[in-house]
Amino acid sequence: MSLREITKDLHHEAETTKFAKLLLSGKITKEDYTNYLYQLLAIYNPIEFSGTRQGFFDTMPALPRFNSIYQDFLELEEKGKHYHWLPATIEYHMYLINLANDPTSRHLIKAHLYCRHMGDLNGGQIIKKQVPFTTGKFYEFEDADELKVSIRAELTDDLGNEARVAFKFAIKIMRELFNE
Repeated sequence: MSLREITKDLHHEAETTKFAKLLLSGKITKEDYTNYLYQLLAIYNPIEFSGTRQGFFDTMPALPRFNSIYQDFLELEEKGKHYHWLPATIEYHMYLINLANDPTSRHLIKAHLYCRHMGDLNGGQIIKKQVPFTTGKFYEFEDADELKVSIRAELTDDLGNEARVAFKFAIKIMRELFNE
């Protein structure tokens, strides 16, 4: 069974959160989107640090998104405003750091890469069109189709449960973003 099939129910649940609907509607505010980007910085940093350390990006140097997310955040942030991580973001951040530092399970970070980066390559293209107040560097990819193929080539059968964990954290954060 593919990761897509294993996570299908959670993918649907994520897409139907109030925040995801707002994000895809084109009615999200600049403030809400900026806060969303701020949360993503906390998530992508440990995922991509661990992925880099494991050599995952050696064949996909255009895949990491942290710097692009940061550029978009800087473009939108309100000067003098303090941004805060949500409790779910902190929990996920710490989970990822612990996962990345555990020699017996650090390879599972690929499940989180799958959840986040495949979403960026697919649904992110829709989001970019719906968020008119940013240049959307986060969703700009060189050869997106080749990146998808390269990611899939790295996936193994033992990532299913961890991919479900990644989706559950994504859902939890989206619910907190909208106070669901």
